[in-house]
Amino acid sequence: MTDKTSVTSLETNVTAPKHPIQVVSRRTGLTTDVIRAWERRYKAVSPQRAANSRRLYSDLDVEKLSLLHRATSAGRRIGDIANQSLEELYSLVETDEFAAAQARKIPSERPNTGSVMEHFEECLDAVTRMDPSGLKLCLKKAADMLGIPFLLEDLLRPLIAYIRDECRRGTMRLSQARMATAIVRSYLCTLAASDNNENEFKVIVTTPIGQHYDLIALRTAVAANSYGWNAIYLGTELPADEIAYAAGKTSARAIILGLARPADDPHLPNVLRQVNQQLNQNTALIVCGAAVSGYTEVIEEINATAVQTMGELRLELDRLKRPISTLLND
Repeated sequence: MTDKTSVTSLETNVTAPKHPIQVVSRRTGLTTDVIRAWERRYKAVSPQRAANSRRLYSDLDVEKLSLLHRATSAGRRIGDIANQSLEELYSLVETDEFAAAQARKIPSERPNTGSVMEHFEECLDAVTRMDPSGLKLCLKKAADMLGIPFLLEDLLRPLIAYIRDECRRGTMRLSQARMATAIVRSYLCTLAASDNNENEFKVIVTTPIGQHYDLIALRTAVAANSYGWNAIYLGTELPADEIAYAAGKTSARAIILGLARPADDPHLPNVLRQVNQQLNQNTALIVCGAAVSGYTEVIEEINATAVQTMGELRLELDRLKRPISTLLND
């Protein structure tokens, strides 16, 4: 039977400050900079100081930091969980890791159309072999046979999603995913640069500050070109005043902003408002991408148009080709 003295001794042992930060870093997998930042900004742990002013952490501190590392690796924000108890963190981590294990059992979604599936498998085989030239040929062949809209929506979108999911599951290497993304990006850049300079229907395509993922904007620019517009692609993370300047300078009929991730950027609503405030009434604002649903409220507030698919984009762009006077009466 454990007496009170033994219990007190055990409690003192796990709370005693005895581990320097370098040891904590090795045990938790966190860098010393991250440990200091979590301590300073979020009060995640409160180490004591040795006689020489060096930080000393207890066993409980090490345990909590390890749990926080696992939780943030699963996608949690450190600011949301830093002050939770060990019991709460254990429960959170167990739930997240169980969900992740279940997700790994679910096969990634593939196209279910026969003609697209053939190109999908060929592209995937080139990615697996890490064959950039082979992937380029597969994309060109698919574009010739499917057409640009189907290439963008039915092949590239699920292909990138599949590669990303398989990389997370560990069935595909990060180097393979990076190669595939680089080739797709290069291919889309070539298509986005198509010479439509004589076309009077101009559209600015970019992403606002905070949105660095470029493939959605590139796909959109290529789609707009194929729908008979002169798409002017300006890269990613363009400030609001530059977006408005580009639209005015080119007399663009519309601006398309790609929103992919994150879907909860607290600064983005104000960025969208700033873009909208600087546009003239004849310039339409369209937002597209996987993160659109996270900003529904501000999109409605500024009277922008949200599109989720290339088909919806085509309908909106076709609508905008109508005379300005007609659009103002819609």
